[in-house]
Amino acid sequence: MTLTRRPSPLADLVSFRDAMERMFDDRLIRPIWPETETRDVTPAIDLYTTADAVIAKVALPGVKPDDVDVVIGDDIVTISGSFTEETETTEAGYLRRELGRGSFSRRFSIPATIRPDDATAQFRDGLLTLTLPKTEAVEPKHIKVQVT
Repeated sequence: MTLTRRPSPLADLVSFRDAMERMFDDRLIRPIWPETETRDVTPAIDLYTTADAVIAKVALPGVKPDDVDVVIGDDIVTISGSFTEETETTEAGYLRRELGRGSFSRRFSIPATIRPDDATAQFRDGLLTLTLPKTEAVEPKHIKVQVT
């Protein structure tokens, strides 16, 4: 008998949700009139694996490191926070407002088993780099069935 770890069914839902958000992202369907109100923003992310870790690079230009919250769950990482503008222009005359403003939240599933206690987060030049160290691969253990 071989014991194996089954992937979380929530991971598929999160990836489906991310795909739907990207499909209806406001960068794809942009209104004709200039926008004046804040809106939720989905930061861009690069996610890749190395032999030792899963690396996530998240673009957060203009965000202060203190305004970012990272939560690592069983199979899901959630990055949230807010984009704030230091000096808001109250003058009319915007022809286009594309810079992110308001709150953001980005969730993604982790494609490997990691050690959350050893995870690190570095913020430099508007780029958040999460390093999530992988755990040792658990080899399946075969157990001989005895007849009694």
